[in-house]
Amino acid sequence: MSLFRRLIPTVLLGLLALTGCSDPTDIRSDHDILRIPPLGASNGAEPMVRMNSKELPDGPVVYEQIKADYYSCAGLVGEWFLQLVTAEMNFLARSHGLERLDGSACALSVTKSGVGTGRIKLHLFRDATEANECVFKNQCGLARNVTLIPTTQAVLRSYFLSDFKGEKFHQHCLAPPDLWHKGVSCEYIGLEAALGIEPKKR
Repeated sequence: MSLFRRLIPTVLLGLLALTGCSDPTDIRSDHDILRIPPLGASNGAEPMVRMNSKELPDGPVVYEQIKADYYSCAGLVGEWFLQLVTAEMNFLARSHGLERLDGSACALSVTKSGVGTGRIKLHLFRDATEANECVFKNQCGLARNVTLIPTTQAVLRSYFLSDFKGEKFHQHCLAPPDLWHKGVSCEYIGLEAALGIEPKKR
């Protein structure tokens, strides 16, 4: 059983017992660490993403690319989790003055090669038309995606936002239950730091 599948019951029950950590906002870093307000349900009856025995989303691939396979979110992503991701995405978009989305158009991708192989990513779009244009024709009007990164304690969410204006993009790392690492990806800061765990002294 994969780490991602093992984590789902833990996250659904809201169990995040970190050992060896102080107040994470006191950790010295090169970026701001804040507390994000509650934006939606942190658990539900459905898993975050329904997986099959091969540790892949339990549904048909709707489009294959060289680097990733794409799935429809319908029936795969828990409704409570999609609502939470949409609320978090809109919270981050508002902080940059970017357009907000309603979560009605969503795709799921699994990376097949390169850095992050096997990573699951949720993509939000303005509507179904834009989703089709972006996924099938690579003509995207904006970028709103979140990479799910499982750890032994929780599933980190690494957000990427851009409206393709002035080649600007924004990255943020959210660590359950409420840590917000501003302006950086979860990969950049490291998984333990994202969770607020003090580095071990040598």
